[in-house]
Amino acid sequence: MTDEFFPAVLGMRQRWLAGIGGIGVGFGVPFALSVVLVATSGDPLFVILPLPFLGTLWMIQGLAPAGYTLDESGVGLERRWLRRVIPYAAIAAVDRQPRAVGGLGGVGLNGLFGAHGLRWNPRTGRHYLFIANTADLVWLRAGGGLIALSPERPDAFVAELSRRLARRDAAT
Repeated sequence: MTDEFFPAVLGMRQRWLAGIGGIGVGFGVPFALSVVLVATSGDPLFVILPLPFLGTLWMIQGLAPAGYTLDESGVGLERRWLRRVIPYAAIAAVDRQPRAVGGLGGVGLNGLFGAHGLRWNPRTGRHYLFIANTADLVWLRAGGGLIALSPERPDAFVAELSRRLARRDAAT
């Protein structure tokens, strides 16, 4: 079995949030403010004003979903840091049924470069988001509840994962 990678591409809404909200407001405003403060005060210390904001953006994008790998051990949730693997043995089913996402108890990040973390709402119950866009979600039913993924080619992802799960079931 070879590894197969499915990228998690930002949706249009998330691109606007990341571009305008994250980079424009999160870095552009502090940068412009630092230029104004240096020009008016003459104190070069204000040059470092945007650095904490830039560092925060760097950390957020490092934890954002980058894609999904179907490898020998399971479904790899790829990001620049802190890769996670859901073993095939822990996955009961995969589907594309539309469900409500998000809700109360959001422990994680939303919006800027995707959404990840635990959520709960009355319609879907407890679920974990690891998505870069909110369209064409794939849902894994695992021991800890539902996991939402957003691969670029959701139908191909579901077909390949279903094939691997069927192979796992045939071997047991």
